[in-house]
Amino acid sequence: MAGKRFQPFQTDLSINDIRVSAWNASQGSTESYQKLVEQNRRLAKLANSRMRALEKAQLDMNAYNRARTYLDNMGLSRFSTRLAPQSDYKGMVKQLEELVTFVNARTSTVGGARTALNSKLDKLQEATGHTYTQEQRIRLGKLLGNDSISSLLREVRGDSGDVIEALEELSMDEYNRDEIVSIIDKHLEGYNPFEDNPFFANFDYMNYDQMMNELRNLKPKGRM
Repeated sequence: MAGKRFQPFQTDLSINDIRVSAWNASQGSTESYQKLVEQNRRLAKLANSRMRALEKAQLDMNAYNRARTYLDNMGLSRFSTRLAPQSDYKGMVKQLEELVTFVNARTSTVGGARTALNSKLDKLQEATGHTYTQEQRIRLGKLLGNDSISSLLREVRGDSGDVIEALEELSMDEYNRDEIVSIIDKHLEGYNPFEDNPFFANFDYMNYDQMMNELRNLKPKGRM
């Protein structure tokens, strides 16, 4: 019960339920489809409300970041209250899976996102001995909450301390977050844990040192 305080609402619609119901709907069950339509409408309205609240609070990271990636890939600004056609099994499943994943995430609410951000930054400040203004905390939190940057910190062969230091420096000013993520993605796309072995090396990608140089050479927005 303790975990409920972070999550005012969770749907009891499971991923397996979605797949079974979507399959039945695609096979002609109007009843199954109508139930999914109702669930989708309810969840989409809730998810869109939470996304607007996260944007207003400048906490557009973590669960928001995943939802935003899905929506961008679909060419949407918000979750659609209309479900994919009854014949489109994959479309129904994908749409509802993303909604359920977002709504059930602790960081889909302002309270949950703020708690996660403060916990992460408090631990970072304790480890580094550095302090940040509230604005810097938000900027650094958005960087650390990005999927690509989280992957980098989990998987990078280099010194994650160097990465954190670079991200700290970037968070001290106004930077284009998309540009930062683009640089990191170029590294992650070709990352190979065996790159030092000539039999596995991929020399046609941005390696760790090149990535770090690119990050350190970034200029703040509006500065030449």
